Amino acid sequence: MAFLKLEDYVIFIITLTFSLGIGLFYSLRGGNQRTTRQFILGDGNMWYFPLALSLMVSYESGIMMLGVPAEVYMYGMQWYMSSIGNLFGRIVALYLLIPSQRKLDVTSVYEYFELRYQSHGLRLFATVLSLLSLVNYLGSVVFVPAVTLEIVADIPMEISIITLMAVVLIYTIIGGFTAVIWTDVFQAILMCGGMFAILIKGTIEAGGLTKTWTTVMEKGRFNMFDFDPDPTLRQSFWSLFIGDFIRGLRMPFTQTTFQRIKATRSVSAAKRMFFVSSLLSVGIAMLAVLSGAVMFSYYHATGCDPLVAKQVGNQNQLMAKMVRDVFQDTPCLPGLFLAALFSASLSTMSSMLSAISALFWEDIIKPHTKPMSDKKSIRITQTSAFLFGGFAIVIAYAITGIKGPISRILDVTGACMGGAVSGMMFLGWFVPTANALGASVGGFVSFVIVGWISFGKLLSPGVRVHAILEPASTKSCPIFNISKFTNTTVSDHTSWTDWNSTIGGTTPVSVVSGPQGLDVLYSLSYKWLFPIGILLVLIVGTIVSRLQARKPIDPGLVVPVCDHLCFCIPERFRRKLRGGVKYPKTDEKIDEDKAEAMDVLVLD
Repeated sequence: MAFLKLEDYVIFIITLTFSLGIGLFYSLRGGNQRTTRQFILGDGNMWYFPLALSLMVSYESGIMMLGVPAEVYMYGMQWYMSSIGNLFGRIVALYLLIPSQRKLDVTSVYEYFELRYQSHGLRLFATVLSLLSLVNYLGSVVFVPAVTLEIVADIPMEISIITLMAVVLIYTIIGGFTAVIWTDVFQAILMCGGMFAILIKGTIEAGGLTKTWTTVMEKGRFNMFDFDPDPTLRQSFWSLFIGDFIRGLRMPFTQTTFQRIKATRSVSAAKRMFFVSSLLSVGIAMLAVLSGAVMFSYYHATGCDPLVAKQVGNQNQLMAKMVRDVFQDTPCLPGLFLAALFSASLSTMSSMLSAISALFWEDIIKPHTKPMSDKKSIRITQTSAFLFGGFAIVIAYAITGIKGPISRILDVTGACMGGAVSGMMFLGWFVPTANALGASVGGFVSFVIVGWISFGKLLSPGVRVHAILEPASTKSCPIFNISKFTNTTVSDHTSWTDWNSTIGGTTPVSVVSGPQGLDVLYSLSYKWLFPIGILLVLIVGTIVSRLQARKPIDPGLVVPVCDHLCFCIPERFRRKLRGGVKYPKTDEKIDEDKAEAMDVLVLD
């Protein structure tokens, strides 16, 4: 039953109207989309802070606001180690990659493949894989708020998906990149406000800060430091930290990030933007993890776990259920949280659509057509956003049939595409001897093998099932809601056993027995899939590249990793690791960075 009041709907409608208004404003203003490049990248002279906010919310979407709390509720707070690993990866990327990325005179990040490997086919291969990955991500994002709206407002999921996609398409298409950035700023503020509201109210309802934290500790939710090296464990410190360290390192290789790097005033401004965005991402991730911990403590205090009692259909609806429970007598706050959730999703969707349309125009259409007017090319870019938005709706419907936290689903389904493309980028930037043949073969091998493992994880019945942590108390649940679990009384032990057998999808015995044969491979942690994809490209690509003669390489397209990270190694060994590439002198780079820093200070 819907519980939203008039004022909640007003807040929600104002949010959508304001987002549309920003797009309309920049469309009428017109100054930032006279050319296709301006429509895609803005004027290239934006202040770093709004770009940092935009980059943060582009990746921390509604998936984080719903999926991460569900993850913590069921498996504990250990997921946060992935956010820490991601931060360290981004810091390394800031040092190694951002300066070179900012200096590239390209609009699509995958134009790099043609510059580095002299292969248009490889550029197309990477673009197609990236487009598939982005549409997959976009479909996951649009699914999340639709789940919530179905719970809190009784609006069918199908209607919510289509409505949400229509709103984001309108302001993205008419306003261009600049509208996306400033809408993201507005939505970031709402997102943080909604998460703070649920944290404060939820903690109060759970009995206060001390009781909340005590419950979290006693029920095993504070489990961030699991150093078990078993790669088939669902999550451990190693898979979380290393897996997301790699993801953080590859951040500049995505079109979403690259557009914001190119929109800054200089290399120094790009570094500042990326660093601030990285810190903000760690902070917002902490809010999501704490929301999951508070949610568990709240339902333990009330004495009725909604999953065990079958009050929600799947774990991705848990946060929506909590919002409904804790805010039912509080005016405006349900509307605020709903607006925050939709804002988080809208910001990510607009960024994805902007990136998709940029890649489609720059890599698919522009190289294969005659020169055309900017007006016509902008129309093609806008049309492509509309078409890919339709594809994302189909993906969103498909996701409704997959069980598990949405954050895990996304990691599994996107690893084969993202790992292959990122691996080819790593190969190009970090291996001077790499060539087009090595990158092509390595990328194809990575895509096939990781794709095979990913589908095995989703489809094989013998994959290792990992025990979910003990659920919240069920002593106060209505007996008719959980008759499936017991005919008389409800005990926590009985509920935990049935919790694992029904929610986990198998019997408790299979948790102990372990996988056999190929199921051992399929049981690899979902966090290892992405690093495995990149490692396969690096190994296969490096070996295959030796089959062809070396070609001269522009030093601006390769990063001398050995000089940055292994400066203690003697020069004669570092010279061999450079693969014959002659890089500019370090002193010249330092002088150049100082000059750019002075320019930024004057501009700021």
